[in-house]
Amino acid sequence: MGNCCRFALLALSLAAGIVWAQEFRATLTGRVVDPSDAPIMGASVTVKNEGTNVAYPAKTDSRGNYTVTFLPPGEYSVTASAPGFRAAMRSGLPLSVAQAATHDFKFEIGPVTQEVTVSAEAPLLEQTNGDRGGLIDAEAVTEYPLNGRNPFMLSMLVPGVDYNGELVYQRPFDNGAIARWNINGSNANNEFLLDGAPNNAQAGTNNIAYVPPVDSVAEFKIQTNSYDAQYGKSAGGIVNVALKSGGNRVHGTVYEFARRNALDTNSFQNNSRGAPKEGHYTAAHNSRDI
Repeated sequence: MGNCCRFALLALSLAAGIVWAQEFRATLTGRVVDPSDAPIMGASVTVKNEGTNVAYPAKTDSRGNYTVTFLPPGEYSVTASAPGFRAAMRSGLPLSVAQAATHDFKFEIGPVTQEVTVSAEAPLLEQTNGDRGGLIDAEAVTEYPLNGRNPFMLSMLVPGVDYNGELVYQRPFDNGAIARWNINGSNANNEFLLDGAPNNAQAGTNNIAYVPPVDSVAEFKIQTNSYDAQYGKSAGGIVNVALKSGGNRVHGTVYEFARRNALDTNSFQNNSRGAPKEGHYTAAHNSRDI
């Protein structure tokens, strides 16, 4: 094989890798203006992850616009400053999976040493993204009960999403035949992403390549209607999962998963006729993550 052929194959493989990549991180955009609504060029904007203390700096352009990309899901603070104006800060700013949020600043004249802090404000609007769907946030992932500790079962909390497969496959570390989700009428034609990487299994049908433990999931978003050009490999919805990426504190999780018939309550039908509980003892699954 000639060098030209090798180079062509390498270029095709790199291009395929680029096409397969989809973004799960958030984007924050906005505009910085003075008291007369005139744009401020060259203003410094710093977006800081409050969980990891990682800062993302940016500058405004000639129209006063700024854009900060590749922000992992989490809670952020945004600080903007410019000579001759009071610095402005917004704290407690949540950014979710694949969110395109907008936050504007209107400066007040005054020394840079003075700072205006905004703590209570309406939720951010996605003005640059036309996707529709629902977010399963960190609180839902952590607090809602799960049969089988499969985080994907929380997808049914989003309107228009229903699982029409067999519930027997909703088990820990089982990825067989669990991709049969009906999202706005599209059965088993959905795309599953894990931190932006494809998570549809190539072997078999209706399989997910990897089901992460619920303790490792930060949040995920169900896009029931996707209009962004980066999506389009499927005829259905997008299930975009973001994993936890650490923080400032050392922490861990310990849990035990067990299914034992002796711990289950009797069925409603048996109770209504005074019949004893049916079934046999089942095996238990114990796991610890420290």
